[in-house]
Amino acid sequence: MSTVLAPIKPAERIWVVGAINGDHSALHAVHQKLAQRIKPGDRLVYLGNYWGDGTAENVIAAINELLLFRRFFLAKDGVDIADIAFLRGAAEEMLSKLQQIQFAPNPGEVFDWMLTRGIAGTVRAYGFDPANVQKTMHQGAHAISQWTSSFGDAVRRHSGHNALLSDLKHAAYSTDGRLIFVHTGLDASRPLTGQTDTFWWGGSMFEAITERYYDCAKIVRGASLGQVGLQEREFTLSLDGGAGRGGHLIAVALDGQGAVLDQITNA
Repeated sequence: MSTVLAPIKPAERIWVVGAINGDHSALHAVHQKLAQRIKPGDRLVYLGNYWGDGTAENVIAAINELLLFRRFFLAKDGVDIADIAFLRGAAEEMLSKLQQIQFAPNPGEVFDWMLTRGIAGTVRAYGFDPANVQKTMHQGAHAISQWTSSFGDAVRRHSGHNALLSDLKHAAYSTDGRLIFVHTGLDASRPLTGQTDTFWWGGSMFEAITERYYDCAKIVRGASLGQVGLQEREFTLSLDGGAGRGGHLIAVALDGQGAVLDQITNA
């Protein structure tokens, strides 16, 4: 069994939360509503991009909010650790790679690329100036290694943050094969175990899906580079409401076939 895919047991309601992008206030508002509706027997799947390009305080608070709600849900009688899954988003993929950036062939270029995709907010969240880090990335392997060590220490000083990052799954699926959950993309020509980095950077492939993927009734994603809002098509569902970018955070309850039973936003 793959260790990077999360199996989700079928349920009457599977709650799914779209991309958060470090938007603490939106996440807190959604969690307040969700706390009144989620119950034992339900499942809960977060679709990635917990860290984001917001203010340092908001990004840290958003991660702490996730950890608190996980504790709240797991404390309910009858709820199992396997009833909740956190997917790795593009923000988390970059955060993981950033802690090993000294091994990249061109660290400066890689970091510049990350800056164009929102890593600056995550860097600031743990006490570093992105402009100074950018200079460090051109100072050689030793200086970069020293910085990644300091950065890793800063992440670990926040209880639970590194553990959450280490526990993220690349995708999730219902064990009856009817639902698949991804961050932003899926290559329909490959099985779920052969996706490489498509989960984080293959948004256009997701949008091109017009036929059934194996026996799956619905593929659900949390982040979109294009249209925001709840976008439902025959075989796909997109839940990026633009949280952290001036929009809203979307959470939905799905039945076993991917039909939307309930919807929550922070609006």
